[in-house]
Amino acid sequence: MLNKRIHNVKKQLCILFVLYTILVNCVPYTRRVKKVNLVRIALVCGVDRVNISGIKNKRFYENYTVSLRDKFPLYFNPQRDYVTVNGNRYRGSLEINKIGEQIWVINAVDIDNYLKGVVPCEIGGISKETFEAAKAQAVAARTYAYAHINQYRELGFDLYATVQDQVYKGVRCEREMTNLAVEQTAKEILIYKNRPIEAKYHSTCGGRTADFNDAWSGNPLPYLRSVSCRYCQNSPHYKWQKILTKKQFFSNMRARLKKIGKPIPDDELIKNIKLVRNRRSKRVGKLIIRTKDNEYTIPGYNIRTVLGDNNDPGGSLKSNFIHIKVRGDKVIIEGRGFGHGVGMCQFGALEMARKGKNYQQILRHYYPGARLKKIR
Repeated sequence: MLNKRIHNVKKQLCILFVLYTILVNCVPYTRRVKKVNLVRIALVCGVDRVNISGIKNKRFYENYTVSLRDKFPLYFNPQRDYVTVNGNRYRGSLEINKIGEQIWVINAVDIDNYLKGVVPCEIGGISKETFEAAKAQAVAARTYAYAHINQYRELGFDLYATVQDQVYKGVRCEREMTNLAVEQTAKEILIYKNRPIEAKYHSTCGGRTADFNDAWSGNPLPYLRSVSCRYCQNSPHYKWQKILTKKQFFSNMRARLKKIGKPIPDDELIKNIKLVRNRRSKRVGKLIIRTKDNEYTIPGYNIRTVLGDNNDPGGSLKSNFIHIKVRGDKVIIEGRGFGHGVGMCQFGALEMARKGKNYQQILRHYYPGARLKKIR
């Protein structure tokens, strides 16, 4: 009888454990934030040859030319703390592989050493009075890195070293003040419901940051919602103007609509365009183009591409915080801000620091609802 009771108790405990496991795995945002020591950065993507300095098979090579004739993968470790790629120094080690019949160079580096080559590239020069902004940038960039570990797993790396993720230039970009900002915020990231947030940031918001869906499709993120910003008025991008002839404006727009896969037939005369705004962020959420027979709706996240041209930075309009006026034969685009406008406004963060705000206050302002967590 006693053995039967013990057996029943064990059976019930097993059932409870299984139910608990199922519930934990089914509830969103329950995954614990794990400490990751290394990130893998794609430094060189798809080339025929590259020059590398470092230690391979216990021997130091200087300006070793890797070509498609080599046997891959190749591994180089640092000599005196650094490896070099085409003359540029990086901390960490290198893995060189062939992907799609071309050479890719991946830098495996400690996450904070990676940030030392990111923060000054992203936020620019830092002084003592703007030091807290550098710390805010360090936390945002660290959080972004953690949120994108294994982003390109199938290619063997986590992040690109470009604006596609975060600009990373290695040792040549490092500065004493920004290195200190990285060190003083070591292991700190922003989380929401126990996950690293999508820590988006941009140059200048123009007085108010954007909502997530002003820049991207998909489910909006609660900590990436539009907030007032009265700090970036000193930015050269706070207000701007672009003037085109009507012919330039419409021919350029037609060409750009083809680029995004939404062409308007050449024989359809455009009668008017309408800007539909996000009431909170004041940004253009939709562009409606009317012809005699049809109506075409362009979502907000395509507007910078459609209204931009090759003379704009990166080939895109500075922002979608715009008004359009017509005066005679001229089309005038009046805009505010530079970048997608979502998350932390970097010029705003710099001014907040000058006004005595600390990095925690800066981050709370631009990422409402997210909280700081120190990874153990």
